[in-house]
Amino acid sequence: MSTESMQERQYKACAPAARQAMQQTVQRLREFVAGSEGMSVVFAEPLEAEAVAQLERKYGLALPPSYVHFLRTHGAFVVQYGGNELIGMTDPAHLHAAAPDPDDAVDGDDDEVAEAISEALFFQNVDDFAVENFWCFNPRDRRDDGELCVVAYYHDEAFALAESSGEWFRDFGAHIVDVVDDFVATYA
Repeated sequence: MSTESMQERQYKACAPAARQAMQQTVQRLREFVAGSEGMSVVFAEPLEAEAVAQLERKYGLALPPSYVHFLRTHGAFVVQYGGNELIGMTDPAHLHAAAPDPDDAVDGDDDEVAEAISEALFFQNVDDFAVENFWCFNPRDRRDDGELCVVAYYHDEAFALAESSGEWFRDFGAHIVDVVDDFVATYA
């Protein structure tokens, strides 16, 4: 009988195609940065199963399998150029701390907007770090495989979390591949 932990099952739950795509994406990112003068990429230490369990207790929900796989395999990362962060991931211990202040959000005085901001897990800036635009997980929109939908928060648009994004659902695995590909295309 297997005594495999929930975190180990979740780690393995990430689809093989998503694991392979993320591995290839990390390799593309490393190669691109290595060939770009003045640019550097730093990966944090990959997380252990217990660290993932602590994060899930902290946030009160199971993190999406593709995100867990990425953190357990590679760790969060940041790419810098000239001391400025160009692309990266929020430290997983600070997903709520990265959230914008509802008072600064469009319609932030609306209870539904403030509640959506407090529920979402903000894991990555969208673009310019001087502007509060983020990618976040929508805890209200989870597929049967455990993946949470990745949604955008833009400082100049009203924010809401849908119960279901249907065909527009994008998980972390697809998201990180797209973001890194866009980054490489932009800075090539």
